[in-house]
Amino acid sequence: MITINSLKIGIYNFSDTVIGRNILRLLSKFAKARNLRKSKPGKRKKFLIVITIDTESGYTAKNSKRMWQKQQRDAYIGYYKGIENWRNLLNHYNAKATFFLSTNCFSAKGQQLTKILTQLRHLIKEKHEIGLHIHPDSDLALQKELNEKFQYTSSRFYDYIKISQFVKAGKQLIRKNTGIIPASFRWGNWALDTAAVKALQSNGFKVDSSATPGIKGHLNDGMHYDWSKAKEHYPWRLSLSDYQNTLHKNSKVLEMPIATFNLLGMTLRADPVYPELLKAAFDYYYRNADRSKKPFAFVVISHSIEGTHIDGSPTRVIKDMEEFLSYASKFVDVGFVTINEAYKRIK
Repeated sequence: MITINSLKIGIYNFSDTVIGRNILRLLSKFAKARNLRKSKPGKRKKFLIVITIDTESGYTAKNSKRMWQKQQRDAYIGYYKGIENWRNLLNHYNAKATFFLSTNCFSAKGQQLTKILTQLRHLIKEKHEIGLHIHPDSDLALQKELNEKFQYTSSRFYDYIKISQFVKAGKQLIRKNTGIIPASFRWGNWALDTAAVKALQSNGFKVDSSATPGIKGHLNDGMHYDWSKAKEHYPWRLSLSDYQNTLHKNSKVLEMPIATFNLLGMTLRADPVYPELLKAAFDYYYRNADRSKKPFAFVVISHSIEGTHIDGSPTRVIKDMEEFLSYASKFVDVGFVTINEAYKRIK
């Protein structure tokens, strides 16, 4: 059976060939974001690119296969070399990013923990943002903190009390090890639900970026996520009774969705593993998103493990993101900001 991940890697490897890149370049003109309210005539506010890096254990193999935290929790290289490779790229373009941190990193010991803490200090010093990223079933530090093991990734398998414990413990682990209090959040595998919205609000989080409008997956396993009913591409206040409802707007948590777009019947995320398509999605949003009253936030997603091989060398994702940064930075009304900075400008 073809999985979303295998399809993603297939497109990724196909795009590395001359023929593949040319075909994707031709197809990219059909990339569009459905249900995007179009721009209005007149002067427009800033177009904000929000690069988000889900920061976890793991690495990318030479054949492009991803070794995720769920598969190899102690592959801490995904933190220290993953962060370092991303930092080197981002700092070259003076682009600020948000690193959604799985607290599994704090289960590392000795020299590996020292390397991780060093990279986190660099992120803070360089004005990048550290947010909280929850993976209950693969986060050894979280499990130790709560003295319990967990079977599932998705929030749908936990009640409000347990989710609140996850969020509170994760927040405390980041504060204890870095001195900062995270204000932004992304649930692992995009698997936020209504109980999690309530837990985020009660624990003081201002902004979430778990939504992938129009996309659902893993519906029959512990990584279940579903944003198929959420069609909004502009930020909205999350609902306390139905997390996919974009009209209630009755919580204090602002949802800043990952940019999604449609191509040949598929709905895809704005992700550097589709380099030609990422550029095409940016072009479509840049031309069409309404910026008459507020800036627009174009949220891009990647992972720390997609920035490093097991030997620490940078991956092709880093190279492809560099091409995107070089392209987008030429637009005078485009800025690269953290998700909390985007929140302050949009709220």
